[in-house]
Amino acid sequence: MRVMKAIIISILLLSTVCSAEVYRSVDKEGNVVFSDTPSEHAEPVTIDVAPSYSPPTFEPLQTDVQTEKEPAIPVPAYQISITSPVQNQTFQNPESITVKVNIKPNLSAQRGDKLVFKLDGVSVTEPQTQPSAALQNIDRGSHIVLAQIVDKNGKVLKSSKSVLFHVQRHSILIHRN
Repeated sequence: MRVMKAIIISILLLSTVCSAEVYRSVDKEGNVVFSDTPSEHAEPVTIDVAPSYSPPTFEPLQTDVQTEKEPAIPVPAYQISITSPVQNQTFQNPESITVKVNIKPNLSAQRGDKLVFKLDGVSVTEPQTQPSAALQNIDRGSHIVLAQIVDKNGKVLKSSKSVLFHVQRHSILIHRN
């Protein structure tokens, strides 16, 4: 409650100070004196409020320049499937394995669409237009191959079903009798 009273009193005092009159007088030595107290030879002075600046408002600038965009070419309804290797195919000591895909319709050269081949989730080719890729030096074991159609920005447009294949290699262990 005391704080509230102090705030109210402060506001009242400030409002009286802000509305106080200013008087101008000249002393015996010829100096001009300004005061808030009236005296015998003082005259009231009107003080103009200092000008404040308000920036002008401007309408947004309309430009006739339009950015030229390439017309959007729709994405074809691609169908992609791996034709070789077949699911669960086993290779004995291969030097390379060729992965072949069937794509309908053909890749759109106008759009810049390309193929990427992945082995075990890792890209093994750069984007290309050829529907096949040779996989070299495949380790023994089971692997998954996948083909994807990507646009010129690398965005995947369509993926094939993954194909699981197996590689068997001769053992390097020597059998002793």
